[in-house]
Amino acid sequence: MSETTIAWEQMASYFPNIQRFNPTHAQMIQVKQSLSAPRLRLLVTNRFSSLPLVITHLTVAATVGGEKAVTLAKQTTFTISAGQDQWTDWVKLPVVAGDWLTIEIISPTTSPQTLMQTLDQSVIKLASLKQNKWFGVAAVAVQTARPKQQLLLFGDSLTNQGYYSAALSQLLWSQQPDQWGVINGGISGNRLLRPGHSTSVWSPSFGAAGLARFSTLLTEQPIDHVIFMAGINDLLHPGTESPMAELPTADALLAGFRQVQRLADQTQIVLQFMTITPFKGSMLDNHIAWTPQKEAIRQTVNLALLENANTIDIAKFVAESADSQQLATEFDCGDHIHFSPVGGRQVAKYILNHWA
Repeated sequence: MSETTIAWEQMASYFPNIQRFNPTHAQMIQVKQSLSAPRLRLLVTNRFSSLPLVITHLTVAATVGGEKAVTLAKQTTFTISAGQDQWTDWVKLPVVAGDWLTIEIISPTTSPQTLMQTLDQSVIKLASLKQNKWFGVAAVAVQTARPKQQLLLFGDSLTNQGYYSAALSQLLWSQQPDQWGVINGGISGNRLLRPGHSTSVWSPSFGAAGLARFSTLLTEQPIDHVIFMAGINDLLHPGTESPMAELPTADALLAGFRQVQRLADQTQIVLQFMTITPFKGSMLDNHIAWTPQKEAIRQTVNLALLENANTIDIAKFVAESADSQQLATEFDCGDHIHFSPVGGRQVAKYILNHWA
């Protein structure tokens, strides 16, 4: 009996503000393969678009198995309806853990609105380092003879950007090869308690509230382990790109984390919380994002989270030694919120060393 595991997935978001994203009608991405398998299938997503996504050509190539055409309902040309995702037919293509899959798409759809994004390109390679978004294929699933472990990295842009999540994935794959499929469940701008609601031009891409997203993800595929890093946008957005009245209390945020724990317990998932990282000195939409009030909420929430044995105090690890309210320089990409590539790699090592 074969087992199906998602070897790789990147969360999709809604980008109606990006027009003519696919002017050449062709796209190529490469994805590092984490699991060896004799066959695979691809998730083609059009989940947030208002128009159909037409695929006239889709191929996947691996070093061992060569290049294969990918079909849906045995058709090489197919359409993904607006608001839908579709898994393709299974492709007989031997793949080896550590190999790169090359996925090519030809589509006459000029302005797909459902896009995935990443800043790190050590697990996902795009056409150039300047490019950080792609359309169409959001996941690769494989069939294996034995069960594999499924890890969900859940969060916001700190997870989505890939600097810690890709590094953590690769450390995990090197220490336990051919055992883990990884889902990057980060969405930039995502809040734990509220859906995207902002004056930012990127607001539509911020997605549903993290609690709702997490609940949905648990119903879409089996998950064994979750690393959960969320809550910073619940503090950053109010008073900058959303009304200050939307600032949650510490009790409200903690109630959200308790709900996450209940959802994990119901599905027997091993859950690892992360404390909320520092953001003093940050700006959003030319507004100061940090306030003493927000800092007091962050500190209260983090202290309560640390009462649980399943919490990693990442906030302390990345904080400036002289001021725990700020990201240390070596972790800061420059905006006082997000990790740098070097910082992300250090975060990944820290998480793996403290993962219960």
